[in-house]
Amino acid sequence: MSGGEVNVEENLNRLDKLHIAAHLFHKPTRVLTPHGTLVDVFMLEAEDPTMAIRRERLEPYLRRTGFYHASLIKRFEYDNPLISAFVERWRPETHTFHLPWGECTITLEDVAMQLGLPVDGQPVSGTLRLWSKFHQRDIWEWCHELLGEVPAGHVGTTKYNIKLKWLRTRLQQMPLNLDDNGLMQYARCYILYLLGGVLLPDKANNTVHVRYLPLLAEYDAIGTYSWGSAVLCWLYRAMCLATYYSVEGMAGCHTLLMSWIYYILPFWAPNVTTPYSFPLATRWAGKKGQNDYAEQRLLRHRLRLDNLQVDEFVWQPYLEPWILSRVPAEFLGHPHGDFYTAVVPLIFFRWIEILNVDRVLRQFGGKQGPPNPPLNIDTFHRQSARNDDGWWPVRLSEWFEVWANRRTDAYRLQIDRADTLRPSQDYYRWYSQRIRRFLSTPNALHDPRGDVVPADAPAEYGRGPVVNLPPVPRDHRRRRPRRVRVEDQAEHAEGEQDLPEQDRPSFEPDMGHHIPSHAPPAAVDYYYPQPVVSADPPSHLPFSKLCHIRVASRLGVHPKEVRKT
Repeated sequence: MSGGEVNVEENLNRLDKLHIAAHLFHKPTRVLTPHGTLVDVFMLEAEDPTMAIRRERLEPYLRRTGFYHASLIKRFEYDNPLISAFVERWRPETHTFHLPWGECTITLEDVAMQLGLPVDGQPVSGTLRLWSKFHQRDIWEWCHELLGEVPAGHVGTTKYNIKLKWLRTRLQQMPLNLDDNGLMQYARCYILYLLGGVLLPDKANNTVHVRYLPLLAEYDAIGTYSWGSAVLCWLYRAMCLATYYSVEGMAGCHTLLMSWIYYILPFWAPNVTTPYSFPLATRWAGKKGQNDYAEQRLLRHRLRLDNLQVDEFVWQPYLEPWILSRVPAEFLGHPHGDFYTAVVPLIFFRWIEILNVDRVLRQFGGKQGPPNPPLNIDTFHRQSARNDDGWWPVRLSEWFEVWANRRTDAYRLQIDRADTLRPSQDYYRWYSQRIRRFLSTPNALHDPRGDVVPADAPAEYGRGPVVNLPPVPRDHRRRRPRRVRVEDQAEHAEGEQDLPEQDRPSFEPDMGHHIPSHAPPAAVDYYYPQPVVSADPPSHLPFSKLCHIRVASRLGVHPKEVRKT
């Protein structure tokens, strides 16, 4: 790399303009809005023993779909200040948490262990709302066929969300003398309730979208989808959006995030005496949250993470024999447990997030050297459900192909076992020069910036592995900010840097990046919906007047003063 060239992909803090970690000086106590908690459907009550009977009748149908283990997770309240403290350390550039001693993230292994969801299978995808075009079915007719009933007021409307309360009431009133088809209908209701309430919730956490219905149509095919990777993709995206300093809420599976924190940092785990069971998130059933004095608790959690010692983080929490003895064999080996170390795209309908296992090799007992620059997927982060829709398995065919090859040596990393999981000296030097390790105010710390790597740490591991992923198309759309004064725009433009500061130090050689030199040809999507553009100008306002008003507004002239043409 030449001396004047800037490697944009290497700057791991290039999104600081909107990241909450860079705005703590004016928003020091941003606590994310409390997330709704799941209400157990079949609550065991002495006055109504039929709830247990309904649960037993649905159990074999939930096992057929792979959702039985997830249905065992009971309600427990979330620690929102703790979640907020971890979101402050989440980086959308790398999809990892930046802790004082290294990077870590939630992997497919964590999803399998904590939730018991299948991670092997086809990506959860299709179309978001064009069901009549691609399935030739009306979504509400399909809903009546698959669920046995349609919520009142939804037929003929664009209300594509079903209330979780409606699903819960329907399940609690399930007849006890149903045939096979009726039990499958109620099992689909239960799966939708789990998807919208626990696994793939939105911020409100009180509805579920009907986009999942086509995936539930063929009952024995429900278990062939990788629901675990979809949950992880949605959580990654939710945390990336929650890093914006102006955001106050977060979607995603909070159950997975909270339980993962309790296992990797046991000093935060509740003091429970229940034995381990599978999935591991069931251990915290009935735990009461501690959300009083939320702002003070956030400050304490942030300071505790700043003072985290190198040996306090449990890199491999699932190797204990009392945990392994509870895990089913399919999650330890084939089919779900044999590609945990693969660098793969996580696909959920139109959204793609990258699982950068090469940056967290210590979570698999490997030697972690300085990793290669991550793939820039800012274009994917800008995608929204309000954008154009299509048949995403075709439009994202390159990424579907990468997921299909997840077990090959091109994407699955071979772990070189390390004698110690402490950071090597070359990794620590690389990490400390690039990462914002401490977020608390300086007067709250004991000046940890003089910390050094322990003397027994390895000297050098070398650069991490290189994984070739498809190139990400750049979004060339101009993002217009809200109307502000011209003077403010000029001052902002003068103080803003054109390019991020170079992150690679001058003494470090250029190791290249992991985008392949010859990009594969883009897939042709014959189903791409073309927008209908009217050739006639709008009738209520002449086009010439529109132009005059637009020019006048830029010149600071009131539109009423524009001379009529």
